[in-house]
Amino acid sequence: MKVITLINGTLISETSSIYALYYAKNLGLNLSLIHIKSKDSLDMVARVAEDIQKLARSLGVEAEFVLYDSLDELRELVDKENIDIIFSSTKHKHSFFDKSFAKTLIRMNMKVDLALVKVVKLGMSDIEKIILPIRGDQLSVKKFAFFSAFVKAYEANSEIFSVDKISKKNSIALNAKTVKKRLATITFHLRHYFRLATLMDFKFSMKHHFAYIEGEDVQSHIAKNGYDLAIVGGHHDTSFFQHHPIDVLFYAPMINAIYFIPYKDEL
Repeated sequence: MKVITLINGTLISETSSIYALYYAKNLGLNLSLIHIKSKDSLDMVARVAEDIQKLARSLGVEAEFVLYDSLDELRELVDKENIDIIFSSTKHKHSFFDKSFAKTLIRMNMKVDLALVKVVKLGMSDIEKIILPIRGDQLSVKKFAFFSAFVKAYEANSEIFSVDKISKKNSIALNAKTVKKRLATITFHLRHYFRLATLMDFKFSMKHHFAYIEGEDVQSHIAKNGYDLAIVGGHHDTSFFQHHPIDVLFYAPMINAIYFIPYKDEL
């Protein structure tokens, strides 16, 4: 099994590849740096590949560099080999409705998980605090496993931040007891994740807010608490292209964010 990171010669793709590298190291996987030939400067692509391979050697990770003529070759690789995940950077300013390479990857619906990286801060930096925002108690095992891999890779402090939408009318009935009870309920529903974290030898904190506008509340929470990386969950279906309140972290990022899109297994 291996991790793929797509590079195009930019510092943004290099930053995305650093995340892919640390992810691969934590799971004991090899890394493939792949460039799909386009108008990108091959000299810049080679430089990025060389920088990542140098860092990979220092971390004890095997990293190969491969050039492909088209995305069809990438699909063939995914079909014939055991690929854990594909990392790809995407532009700082665009929505999922814009034409983009990232959107093309999603539309291909390959049998592999995707990690789309929105970069605000370039290069290698210390990741000390990681946040995973969720709505209520909606947290899948796949998303938690991805979040855990980064927490372990960077030995970072971590938080699951739950937010519930509430109307101004209903907010009148809110009090300290109601807020405390809701947090207790969410914590109970997510108790198996606390058990998994203990087995994986790490801890995460749990916080909860009621909010009129969920996305804005998450942004405010991030700004006040100085997080370095956000993990945001997505889905492989048409609803993914409709704005989810927490997607604001991706199309209007404040910090580096990784949008995790697990392949939707057919049962």
